[in-house]
Amino acid sequence: MNLFKSETGSVFGGVLIVILLIAVLAPCEGQESQQNNAVSYSQIYEATQKALLQDPLIQNGVYYTYPYYNAEGHPFLGQKEFETGSIVFREKVYKGLSLNYDLFNHLIILSREYEGVLQMNLLDPEFVSRFQLKGKSFIHAGFDGGAAAFYQVISEAGSISCYYVWYKDRREIRDSGNRSIYSFSEEKSRRYLLLEGKLYRYKSNKTFVKLFPDSSRAGVKNYLQENRILVMEATDQVMSQLVQHCNELLEI
Repeated sequence: MNLFKSETGSVFGGVLIVILLIAVLAPCEGQESQQNNAVSYSQIYEATQKALLQDPLIQNGVYYTYPYYNAEGHPFLGQKEFETGSIVFREKVYKGLSLNYDLFNHLIILSREYEGVLQMNLLDPEFVSRFQLKGKSFIHAGFDGGAAAFYQVISEAGSISCYYVWYKDRREIRDSGNRSIYSFSEEKSRRYLLLEGKLYRYKSNKTFVKLFPDSSRAGVKNYLQENRILVMEATDQVMSQLVQHCNELLEI
């Protein structure tokens, strides 16, 4: 389902106005001081930025209203609050956006102020290829012909990549007045290695080691033991270093 409407005319109209401004102001260069010209071109630059920010790929979409005000917990990645992030949307990079990531519905939400009104829009996952938010980097991809999902990139070293899929469970509870209230779990992750183009899930040190060829398993197991690593609890940095070491073992 396409969640966005195409309204390219608004962008082109804004850019056209800027071009007309340049056409009008340019002949005045010889008549005005250098300082006045600097002010004029500063105004043109600001007008250009304003026109380009009204990009229909980002500005238009399905409005989002937060429905869980009485819930226990929340569905978002990290803290509940929106934070500044970046996104690649239809192959175009947008930086400095106020974003949040709904882990229950796996949707990205854009918060923006438009004409003095705060609005929240859902960004169609189909058109999102990458985004960075709350200290994590994600790609939108499908492996082995499976459905596409948002994967946190832990490491993409050589022939091995490590990805996490974050999610939250939601359950419905009843309060003392028999009213329905939602409750969200803590963040959970499914953890994967991409080996030779195939995605494999691991759930423990044992299943992690089994993903490797017989010739490499001893080396992987020894590295885990020597560094006291539990793959389901290790930090992103530790896992990145582990994957790099495993890649080196495969190349021996």
